Amino acid sequence: MKYFNNEHKKAYHLAIEKSGINDVYHQSLFYTLTIDKDCREHINDLYDFNRNSIKLSGLDKSWHTSGSINTTLMGFNLFNGYVDEKNAKVSTPYELFSCEYSSFFMESIKLRYPEYYKSRKDKSFDNCL
Repeated sequence: MKYFNNEHKKAYHLAIEKSGINDVYHQSLFYTLTIDKDCREHINDLYDFNRNSIKLSGLDKSWHTSGSINTTLMGFNLFNGYVDEKNAKVSTPYELFSCEYSSFFMESIKLRYPEYYKSRKDKSFDNCL
């Protein structure tokens, strides 16, 4: 797995440990949320570790930047399919992937859907050529 930086790696593992849940939903959520520095610093605004649930109220915090909003929306969507109903356009791949974290969002998707990223000879691109 690739990380944006060492802080991302540390924060991801700490969040998984703190939640006590290591399933694909939490892996993709925490991997995504901890990419962005602002999200890392405000992880408790975005996730309730006592209830093991995301905090939608975290979307309205004043500390957000365009990158942290994209990161939060991507993480929430991978966790439970959340789409911002007030402005669904911001939850589209076109909007979410238009930031410096796009290649890391692909890693998040791989964590969430590992069954689609297993190497299989019969499904490889090379066999299509």
